[in-house]
Amino acid sequence: MLDLSLPLLINNMHPLKYLVCYDICNPRRLRRVHRSVRDWGIPIQFSVFEVELNQRQLAIFMKQLQQIIHSDEDKVLLYRLNHNQAFINLGTAVQRDDLLFL
Repeated sequence: MLDLSLPLLINNMHPLKYLVCYDICNPRRLRRVHRSVRDWGIPIQFSVFEVELNQRQLAIFMKQLQQIIHSDEDKVLLYRLNHNQAFINLGTAVQRDDLLFL
């Protein structure tokens, strides 16, 4: 079980950016995780998303994922991103603006 109190030093309303990567063994759980993460973030690659969450949203997001995955088989990683640092892109451009999800 993850300690959801970890980011308590951060202002509750100040959103932070995270890179979310996942590796899910079961196709049904994979679809559920993908839909859940897609609802919160911007797709970078198939199993990689950028999400911007405040502390409350992060707790909800993590709880939602914990209810889907099997922790003995699946893996979801969240890396906090530095909002002051620009990302480096090699290859085709990542579409970050004007995304429309239906």
